[in-house]
Amino acid sequence: MSEPDSTQEGLDPERIFASLDAQKVEYVVIGGIAVQVHGHVRMTNDIDLIPSPDPTNLERLAKALNDLEARILNPGSEHLSIDATMLPRATLWQMTTRHGDIDVLHDAPGAAPYPELRDRALLVTLGDLVIPFAGRDDLIRMKRARRRPVDLADIAALTESEHREQGSP
Repeated sequence: MSEPDSTQEGLDPERIFASLDAQKVEYVVIGGIAVQVHGHVRMTNDIDLIPSPDPTNLERLAKALNDLEARILNPGSEHLSIDATMLPRATLWQMTTRHGDIDVLHDAPGAAPYPELRDRALLVTLGDLVIPFAGRDDLIRMKRARRRPVDLADIAALTESEHREQGSP
């Protein structure tokens, strides 16, 4: 049997969120899945999240990632073990798990400080899980800061209703 690879099973967000919930990890989902929650359906291959930087929370996050058999994908860091002390050492950790890829960001361009991001998060219930997704305005700020073609398309989709309202008589 080969090592976990997100291309083998595909992305299973519910299982990833369940693992985070089982460890009581505090986080906010950003990126493509958050955009989908706000009504713009598009493809995404991973879950992007910003965890609370609290050391105890990072311990819980490390436990959840290890439960998911996460492996680090960052070039030069693939050998690292995932624990609470290594997590704050990079602004972005790219990982693969048996249920799909996860990007853990500690400093996303355009993101508000974690407490503000969390306070404005949209809470979505999925079965027994309550998942915090970045609010629309926070997402737009992060997308504007990145300015990749996919981000600009997301901004256009997230603000489409505003443009329609402004253009209507």
